[in-house]
Amino acid sequence: MDLLLCRQDQSQPDDKPEDFCKKGKRVEVLAPSKRWREAQVIKVGGGIARVHYMGYDSMFDEDVPLDQGRLRSFGQLRAQRLKDRQEGFVLQLEAGCCPGCGVRLQCTDKMALGYIPPDKMVHEEEADDESKPLNAEDEVALLMKEDGAMERNSFELPGKSAQRDFKVVANVFLDIRKEPDVNAERTGESLAFGEQFQVSEIVRSADSRTYFRLSDGRGWVFDRGCVRGAMTQLVAPVTDGLSAKKLARESRQSVCMRCWGLWQYNDCDDILRPAYGGSQVQASDELTSEAFEKLLSKTLEPVTEASIFAVVDVFDFGPSFTLLEYVARELEGKPKVRVRIIANKIDLLPPDTSRPRLRGWVAREAHRAGHSKIKIMDVYPISCHTGEGVKAVSEILEQNNAPGEHYVVGAANAGKSSLLNRLALRKRRGVGRVAAEDQRGFVVSVLPGTTLRPITMKFQLGNTKLVDMPGLLVPGSMAERLTLEDLKVITPQKKEALRLTFHMDEGRTLLLGALARIDFVKGRPFQLTVFISERVKIHRTRIEKAARICKEWAGERLIPPVDPRRYDSLLPWESHQFSFTGTGWDEACADVVFPGLGWVSITGCGDCVVEAHAPAGVQVTAREPLMPHEARWTGVKYRGFPGWYKINGRSTRGFDAGKAGRARARKYIKGRF
Repeated sequence: MDLLLCRQDQSQPDDKPEDFCKKGKRVEVLAPSKRWREAQVIKVGGGIARVHYMGYDSMFDEDVPLDQGRLRSFGQLRAQRLKDRQEGFVLQLEAGCCPGCGVRLQCTDKMALGYIPPDKMVHEEEADDESKPLNAEDEVALLMKEDGAMERNSFELPGKSAQRDFKVVANVFLDIRKEPDVNAERTGESLAFGEQFQVSEIVRSADSRTYFRLSDGRGWVFDRGCVRGAMTQLVAPVTDGLSAKKLARESRQSVCMRCWGLWQYNDCDDILRPAYGGSQVQASDELTSEAFEKLLSKTLEPVTEASIFAVVDVFDFGPSFTLLEYVARELEGKPKVRVRIIANKIDLLPPDTSRPRLRGWVAREAHRAGHSKIKIMDVYPISCHTGEGVKAVSEILEQNNAPGEHYVVGAANAGKSSLLNRLALRKRRGVGRVAAEDQRGFVVSVLPGTTLRPITMKFQLGNTKLVDMPGLLVPGSMAERLTLEDLKVITPQKKEALRLTFHMDEGRTLLLGALARIDFVKGRPFQLTVFISERVKIHRTRIEKAARICKEWAGERLIPPVDPRRYDSLLPWESHQFSFTGTGWDEACADVVFPGLGWVSITGCGDCVVEAHAPAGVQVTAREPLMPHEARWTGVKYRGFPGWYKINGRSTRGFDAGKAGRARARKYIKGRF
């Protein structure tokens, strides 16, 4: 898409064409159509640069003199596109609601949702100006207006310090009028989206619009208009970076204390955690899993023609599978609603993971969940952490036949708000290195159920809406039983999660922290590959010693739980027995999934029986293997205590040892660890 000429020269004063016009380099050229275009320099000599316009035939190559001001350094067009895209997303929120979670703000009950200190509360206007009694000055002004002495408030800009630069912020062609009236005759010219202009006079009219006289004398434009049945802002002032930051600080919306705690400290009171079973105080009825499901059903019930972005977590797919089953039931009998699956957190998988195989696996799981129309092309593997694959999702919003509404649904902590932050080019709100004044996106945290109400964002470039739905709270997850400190441990935070393979025979067990374990009960020796957060401590021992070791090592050598006193509150554990038939040493036959924690792949030959133990209520399941070929790359030779293995004949510590052992392991297996 070509961008109209905004300013004649946005290059730095020190940037001379001779400095950046080199053969083979890319530049930006003011084409004969008076538009800045990207081009590549073919030849430079004699004060002339021959350029080739990117995306055009060579017949349009042109010789551009270096001294005519038609050349500037490369990158400004792309920066302007990114800025226009960022400004094209507008948050649409009801007055008096928290922009972080969507609940209505209140200043009476500190232990209820939406609490904000009274001094931070911004009250709505109690009544319109027309309902208030008029004083003497207002009566005189009203009489003068009725007599025609003051039909509109018009003024000219007094000097250079006043606002003169404006731009078109809506994806429309804004026609220029001959008079400051929306029904006035058009001049035949128009302003395109993103085009900047200067004004010499501003008129505020009685129709609630503001009219601007263009300084070049072409006519008038106005600031607000009806687009697709909704009143839309068409024109906005252009500010420099310092003024924009100051304006952002002044116009920053107030958030509730719960969102503030998650934003600043990644923490909140247990009573405000959705579906948390470890609190001693009865939580609100609004925070139960039934309330979240009822809210989602109420929102999706009237939807008959829209697009659904089902965000799934490929690392913790158990709750996401339940979400897919729920969406299939809600959309039954609605053929005009199209579902696309956004497979998030692929950065936690090995970097050389086959994307087609991953998409096929997710598509097969979607078919099992009831989405018979899902094809492999409807699955979009992305990483909201690195940005991989997000461009393909953003292109859906810019399609001409895109529906007017896109609903972003998913299980709790699947990454819905992170996806919207990526699409809108907004920096996340949360604990991290991003400066507070630059955090303009949605609140992101490890807490399941951060978003409590639907939050709508308008995408003006595509004239569509994105609705961020609250995450579905799926019962049976490990997250329901853990504190926030433990959640930070079991949630993978770095680029890749831990993948480690152990040789198991009868009578052995693997302890996954002090939260769960998997026993090898019967069968020939097998290999068990653990996919889990690298902060979770793993230990292999005998089955008869497992209970005693968990009790003694909890909170110290076995983490999580971080607090040793939390171990007793996780008891009793329930056992889940599975029987598998191995398909060989090159491919796993099944995955045993611990929802919210990770999974264990089973690799070997013959029949075997394994028994998984987890706290009561955690629904341990078996599924088709997601990563069936990792055992051969991540196996270690266990030769000591606790977790030693050999590399090239040298004994080294396991992942408990720190960076040195991990570095040697990665070097040996060429990045596959």
